[in-house]
Amino acid sequence: MKKAFAGKRKVLIIGTVFVIAIVGIMATLMVKQPNETGKRAEDTEHELPAEIKSEIERSILELHMTRWSVDKAKKRVDIFVSKLTPENEQLNGKVINEWTINVTYDVELEREREKIYAEIKRLEEKPEMQIAEWIGSIDPRTGDKKVEIFVYNLTPENQQLHGKMIDGWKVYVWKARVPPEVNETGK
Repeated sequence: MKKAFAGKRKVLIIGTVFVIAIVGIMATLMVKQPNETGKRAEDTEHELPAEIKSEIERSILELHMTRWSVDKAKKRVDIFVSKLTPENEQLNGKVINEWTINVTYDVELEREREKIYAEIKRLEEKPEMQIAEWIGSIDPRTGDKKVEIFVYNLTPENQQLHGKMIDGWKVYVWKARVPPEVNETGK
């Protein structure tokens, strides 16, 4: 009985995290893209041919895109992705209306993720933090990075993190919808 409930709890947590990730991706579709340095881009999106714009927009959802940059002089669009897949590899080197699309694995983001994930893991070891799950994401249109931490119970310690910046990542703390894990000893 306990194992069945634990399995349902994990499915609920994973489902909740998945829904939040989808909502976050959908919210990103209405903001400008960052340039290569991660700063807010100029309004270059509207100057691109329609075919390039549609490829970039499609890339956001389907190709694990993290950011992009445009080189007008060379007519090149560099797309950075969080993982290389056959789908985004097909886009690499593609030329559309004299614009070349280059797809590159985002090593810089990976280093940043490793750093923030290590910090969250360190916090997770503290019982007073009550951390149930957490997820990190980046808005490919703005370059904004966030970590959402789901806690079993709100405590003064974990609430101090809400709204803070840690290594360039904005932290949000939310109460999880599942009860904390209980270790029962013979009761």
